[in-house]
Amino acid sequence: MAKQTKNQVKNGIVFSGKSWSYVIRVPDPITGKTKPAWFGGFDTAINAKLARDKARVAVGQRDYIAPTKLTVGEYLTAWIDAHARKIKPTTLNRYRELIKDYLVPRLGSIKLQELKPLHIEQFYNSMAEQVGVAGKHLAPRTSRQAGAILKTALKQAVEVENLITINPATRVKLPKSNSVTPTPFNFSELKQFLEIARSHRLYFYFRLSAFTGARRGELLALKWADFDGKTINLTKNRTSIGNEVIEQNTTKGGNNGQRRVPLDNETIEQFKEHRRRQLSERMALGEYWQDTGYVFTQENGLPLYTNTVSDLYRKLIKKAGLRHNRLHDLRHAHATELLRLGEPLHVVANRLGHRDAMVTATIYAHVSSEQAETASERFASASREVI
Repeated sequence: MAKQTKNQVKNGIVFSGKSWSYVIRVPDPITGKTKPAWFGGFDTAINAKLARDKARVAVGQRDYIAPTKLTVGEYLTAWIDAHARKIKPTTLNRYRELIKDYLVPRLGSIKLQELKPLHIEQFYNSMAEQVGVAGKHLAPRTSRQAGAILKTALKQAVEVENLITINPATRVKLPKSNSVTPTPFNFSELKQFLEIARSHRLYFYFRLSAFTGARRGELLALKWADFDGKTINLTKNRTSIGNEVIEQNTTKGGNNGQRRVPLDNETIEQFKEHRRRQLSERMALGEYWQDTGYVFTQENGLPLYTNTVSDLYRKLIKKAGLRHNRLHDLRHAHATELLRLGEPLHVVANRLGHRDAMVTATIYAHVSSEQAETASERFASASREVI
């Protein structure tokens, strides 16, 4: 057999003097016509032939994927940049953090087409072993979020970009969630908290949160024009990204989360009282008052920072001698007590701004369990009146 000379193409194989390459005809993704494509860097002719034969079979089966040196890190960076305008700012910021802090350091250097389920399994194991700045292990939720991003991005690499044939992330189970059942204040604890908070200028913020179930950002974005004397119109959300405060023309629940929430008579009166308090502050500051139109403001009229109410909440519950609780648990308290009082699920879902009542049912499944345990006694008690 004659020895193949330098740069001589033989059966689609060529030796450049340093490495071996192969050439095949592949379909153009735009025109559909075939064109020659060269791929090199093989150390032996046999390896070049094996790669050529594999590529030929793939072309024949119409599942050919052009080789690429693109890494996982490069692809994820390009993917998140391409989707930036479709994602809410706070969500986008979180996605970028997960990609930069966790995915890229562990998987970023691997070539996209060489990423295996084993790599992803090792990624989850590494995340479980990592200790954060507070000396605690990362929450499983962080691993789940990062894994969900990877899975979604790789799905596009398969179905849209035609960069890989299968999504390796679908073959690895996400880490188990460590979700905790909400343990909000009961009526007695809520009363104790509100009594302590009553002397603070932002008392009504906490009262309104507990009596409407509104989210933190929804109340921070609330303006006087959103109060019609009987209801509040929740249409926006204020949130922070780093030191920047962003106001979005939608609530966390999307357009379906925009809603009017009826108020009870006592809350309406306290709404008016809060207005009088703010007018007093405005008169005291005179020309230094900043008229922003917000219901809840700093003492000079400027909007509150998002962490202001959260930090104040922690201080007040500590002062009240109450157990640890998050500001968001005032929302949980509102929903939990309504469900215990027998309010229909869809009514509670509407007040909370959930897209679907099933979201409400899932979060507050513990209430249904409590009701199920006493259902037989409630039925028996009711039946005694007629039997």
